[in-house]
Parts: sequence; C-alpha cells; structure tokens
Amino acid sequence: MNNSSITYTKDEPYAICFYLYTLFEEKTNKNVINDYDEAIKLFLANTENLNKTERLKAVLKDEIHNLEKQNKLNRLTTPPSEEMCFEDADIPYVYEQDKKVERAMRHFEKTDEITVDLHRVLYCSDKPVFSSIIYTVIFGKDDDISVTSSMNLSKKQKAAIYDVSKTQFLVDTVNLSVDEARYILMQCRFDTNEDLHTLFHSCENEIRNSIPELLGITKKELSYMLRSDQKLKSFGFIDGDGDYDSSLNECIESQSIEPYFSDLLNTLDCSNAYALDSFSVKQESLEICSDLLKGKNPVSILFYGKPGSGKTELAKSLCSQTGKQVYIFKNEAETNERGNVLSRLVCLLSMERKDSILIVDEADSLLKTMDFSFFGKTPSKTKGTVNKMLENNRDKVIYIINHQHQIDDSTRRRFTFSIHFEAMPKTMMKTIAEQKLKDMDLTENTKAELVSMLDKYHLTGQSVENIVKTIDAMECKDEDTLLKKADIVMKENSLLLNGKKKKMRDKVKAEYDLRVLNASMDPKEIVNMVQNAAKYAERNKNTENGIRMLFYGLSGTGKTELARYIAEQLGKEIILCRPSDILSPYVGQDEQNIRDAFEQAEQSDAILLFDEADTFFYDRNQAQRTWERSLVNEFLTQMEEFTGILICTTNLRNIMDPAMQRRFHMLVEFKPMKFDGIKIMLEKYFPDYHLSNKEIEELEDSDSVTPGDFGALSSRIRFMNPDDVDSAYILEELKKLQTEKKNQWHEEGNASTRKIGFAV
Repeated sequence: MNNSSITYTKDEPYAICFYLYTLFEEKTNKNVINDYDEAIKLFLANTENLNKTERLKAVLKDEIHNLEKQNKLNRLTTPPSEEMCFEDADIPYVYEQDKKVERAMRHFEKTDEITVDLHRVLYCSDKPVFSSIIYTVIFGKDDDISVTSSMNLSKKQKAAIYDVSKTQFLVDTVNLSVDEARYILMQCRFDTNEDLHTLFHSCENEIRNSIPELLGITKKELSYMLRSDQKLKSFGFIDGDGDYDSSLNECIESQSIEPYFSDLLNTLDCSNAYALDSFSVKQESLEICSDLLKGKNPVSILFYGKPGSGKTELAKSLCSQTGKQVYIFKNEAETNERGNVLSRLVCLLSMERKDSILIVDEADSLLKTMDFSFFGKTPSKTKGTVNKMLENNRDKVIYIINHQHQIDDSTRRRFTFSIHFEAMPKTMMKTIAEQKLKDMDLTENTKAELVSMLDKYHLTGQSVENIVKTIDAMECKDEDTLLKKADIVMKENSLLLNGKKKKMRDKVKAEYDLRVLNASMDPKEIVNMVQNAAKYAERNKNTENGIRMLFYGLSGTGKTELARYIAEQLGKEIILCRPSDILSPYVGQDEQNIRDAFEQAEQSDAILLFDEADTFFYDRNQAQRTWERSLVNEFLTQMEEFTGILICTTNLRNIMDPAMQRRFHMLVEFKPMKFDGIKIMLEKYFPDYHLSNKEIEELEDSDSVTPGDFGALSSRIRFMNPDDVDSAYILEELKKLQTEKKNQWHEEGNASTRKIGFAV
C-alpha cells in the first residue's frame, strides 16, 4: 500500500460507506464476521466521522429488540458471573448467545458496546444484514431506524458519493472525463486507506466486478473507459492489468499533475548555447526549425543521426533564440518500465503548455514502432500509442534519436520536420573546446595545443566537454605535464567511446601482388569498381552510397590482404572485427556490439572488415536458437543502413542466410593458387632458391596452396641455420603444409568446415 497522506473532503465517508454497501450486499453475516474485520472497522470509523454513532446505536437497539422477539437472542435468566464478560472490556454478558458472539469477535481489536451490539446482530440474524445496516444508518431517513435493504438515494447523497472535487484538476489539465476522474479517485482511496487496501486484496475479484456500481456507470461505459487507447491506460494512470499507478497520490494531494513528471521533466538552461553557425547544418533547415518553434502551432521535430553529433546542443541553440521556457524530458527512468515512461510522455503532450518547448532526449526506445524478427519487420506493440501521441500533440517538441531504422514509415510521416546529423565535425568539437577552455587559467599556446590534439582521436561533443572538465581539475606544476596528461585522457576517452581499435597492418606487405590471387573476379577490376563507387558516393550524397562485398573461400587465399589493399588505394583506415570482438555472454550485447562497430566505421569514414563473418551469417531457417536469428537480423539491418564500405570474409558461404547473400553488391570466391601465382610468390619470398616447373606443378596439383603458406614458411625460416635451407627444403615444407591442411580436413570430417592454410 502507498502510505501517502491524502486530505479528503467532508463527503469522503459517504463514498466509502457506499462502497461497503455495494460490496457486502450479498455477503452472509458469518462471512462478514470471519473474513472482513476491516469492513466493520471502516463502517464504524466513517459512522463516527459523519456523526451518526447515536443513530447506529438506535438502529442496532431496534434490530436487537426484533431478534429478541424472534427468540434469536435470549436474555440470561440469572445474573452473569465475573467470568461472563467480553474480554478486554467491562461489558457483561446479557444474552445466552454472547459467549459465541465473543468467540466470533476473537480477531476484532476494538471491543466496546456498539461493536458488541453490531456483532450480536450479525451473528444472530438469518439474512445478510450488514449492507442493510450501512444503508439505514448512513443513507436512511432521520425519522426511520428500521433496517431496510431498499436503496433509494437522494440527489444530495448521490452528489456526495460521486463527488470528484479531489480529481477535478485531472479533468481540467489532461481532459479526463468526470467518470474517469471518479475512477482514479476510487483507486486512490483503495490505495491510501489502510483498511480499504486490505479489503481490496481480500475480495479483489468482487471489487473489480462491482466497479460499474461503485462508479454509477454501466459495464459498457467502464469497458470503453478501460480500453488501451483511452486516457486512463494511454496516460499510464492504470496499467494493462488495471492496476493503479500510486504516484498519482502525490498529484491528488497537491492538486497538480506536475509530480507525475517530476523524475522525468526538468527545466533546461540554454543561456550558454552555442551560436547556430557553429553547426554543420544547412541554413535553410535552421531557419525552418526556428520558424516552427517560434510559431503558434504545436510541432514535432525529429533530430536523428550519429551519437555525439551535436543534436542536443543544436536543440538548445535553437530554443535559446525563441525566448520560451525549455524543458527536457530525459528517458532515464526507462529500465524495464518503457511503457510507463512513454505513457507519461503521452500524458504530458496532451496538455497545452503555452510559451514552452520540450526536448525529448534519448528517445530511441520511446519512438520505436518497428520490431525486427525472424519473419522480418513487424509493427511494435506501441506503434498505435506513438502515432496517436504525435497526432494529438499540443506542445512544441524536439525528439532526439540516434537510429531511425526502428521507426515505422507511418510514424515518420507524423513529424513536422526532421534533420539528419552526420558525425560531429572536428571544427564543431574545437569550437566546444575553445569555449570551455576560454576562462581557464592557461596560456593561449597551451589552449591552442589542447584544441589541436582533438584531431588525433574520435570523440563526441559531450566527451570533449567532459575532457575539458577533467583537465580543469588536474593539478600540474607546468603546462607541458598538463598536455601529456591531457593526451592520455583523450586517448582513454576515445577508447571508452569506440572500444579497442582493431589492430591490423595499415599497409600491404611488400611482397603483395594482385596477380597471385585466384579469384572469381579479377582483383584489379574489384579495386577499380570500389574506387568508382567511392567517387560516385562523394558526388551523390543523397543516394544509397554503401558498398557491400563478400570475399569467401579457403583460409589464407588472400581475402583479408585484398581488403587491406583496397583501403590503401582509397586512403582509408580499416577497422577489423572478429567474432571475439562481437560475441558476448550477455543477452542482447552481441547486437549492441554489431551496432557499435558499424557506427564507429561510419563516424570515422573507415572501411569495416568483418573477418570470419560466417559467425553472423546463420541461415535463419536452420538456426536453432533465438539469438542466432536476432544476430542475423541485426546484421542485416546495419548492413542496409551503412553508407560506407563493408567487406566480409568467410570460409563457409554455404551456411549463410540467403537474404544476407542477396544484400552484397559483390560476391568474390577465392580459390587455391595456380601455377603462375605460386611461381610469383616463390620469387618474392624465396628469391635465392629455385624450384623447377615440375615441382611448381606438383604444388599446384595439391589444390590447396594459398598466399598465406609462403608468409608462414618465411617467418619460420628466419630462425633456422641458413646452411639447412635449400630449394629441396622449401619444396618439402610447402608440401607438408598441404598435407597438414588435408589431415585437418579429414579429422573434421566435413568439407564445409575445413580451414586450410594460415589466416593473414
């Protein structure tokens, strides 16, 4: 039970007694005595509150007199002894039935004459009488004390029972109907009144079934009121099971809806906002946003794009130009209560808040109206709620998200305007740093050096602010030491944001030669096609620019080295992801790691290379575990959204999901080397030794020689005595490598799982 203290109106006891009358109309007297002590306590307490105790005494006296005439209460023929007395009270037995009445009262805490008389009547009456006594005492005519079960309320009594003055503010602020306001008040009473609360859990089903009578409405009207698309549920005042949100108690006590948003809604100071020209957003878009926010009509603006790209800062800058009060709705209380947070936002936006702007930050989960499953894209459970929220919005709102792919088209159409954000440019980060460093006690040269250091790392606007705060807190005797420490801070912050950078060589080996590759497509043609696609992407920013390539075939055949060669030719960084970088023992973390990898590559304009990507390519028709399907779904989603260059390498194309294969622009198979390739590699790695054409053909016939074999053997020879190495040794060792591969293949027993050679 919520222990909130609610100050009720003077008519409150009438409503509670009416609840008791309705709920106990069919309950037997024995049932009332044995199981519902709290109902008797409530009745007696509210009788006293209404100054009707004397009337209750008269009614009970009259009813006891009737029971005596019916011989259901028999007076003692001899005076009672000292033992013949109600325990813990100086009330002697009067009737032969009193000993049994006392036993029936064994769990009742209060023992006085009126309580004893009430139990005498309940214990000895044949018909259900508790409800009739309640009506007669509380609602009956003053000049009539005869117990009756016929309910006939006056207008004044109905007004007292159905009074909603304590929840009228909900009618006025969020436009609840009077019936809805009465329902909330009833729930509040059951939640805050200790005896009512206990009673609710004693007869919950009966109470739920009696709600129409308690509220004075029909079952049809109640059913409509409790629909998920109506205010009580869509605002989160009650949940899907009909359970009441006790946080409303504070609102009822304070007569304000504001406490309902207290943990989510805060005022936002925009006085220190950046100048609008600091952002890399088109001037026309800024002007449109400014016009919409200054106008009279409600608007829903969407900012979406890379994390840390300045979305929130731009929202603050735009709001600062309007002169309006700005509030931020932080989705921090989300955890496992997403529905409640969304419902509170729906409620908030149903109110007309003049001269204010609301920023809904971190709104990805709130605006999610599309789910991804084995069967593809499906509407989320909250799609209708979100769409209706946007339609019925009465405020000026800026929503901020990182990913828009989880928003259904029907939801996207409901936004008034939107701006897409790329990664925050270095110029903007430097502007942030310069402003934050401006008032620090440092030389201008040191400030300039700190700003220039930002070029070395991948950071976000927020991380730059945090780094400046950290620098300000350092105690360094000289500024050179400060700069060294600042460099460490930036490096570690970049590591925290982006994860450990996947290390691989930036350049191809000196021995690398495209001619040695035995691929289904000419490697030179592959490189030319990627270069052309990259140039096209630069010229056509608004079209689909992603390049997706799958390199498949035996290990060591040159797949990864070709990816490295492409990166070198384009002058791009290459980010390598292996299964160990992605797979986690925690539920949902794998999908998040995949998203992070794609975001890091997009933000840094790097080529993203997934090595041994078959881990993420399960055929969903063959997948036996839910996480296998969700992993593929996430990978597919990120592939389609990615605007950079993606290269995946695998040895096991045959296990790939068909939908995955269709999404690659190029599928290139890498096979064991042919004669010319083997000859070139021998000349590059072992120029001092000569193998005959027959010996080279012998290696070719093994159908398993890969470029990786030569690098592996070359590394081993470094540690040997030069006198022990000759042409025969080179040939023999290369043959051994082929035998080892084939033995491994036979041990695994399945050609689809063989891995030959050494990965580069």
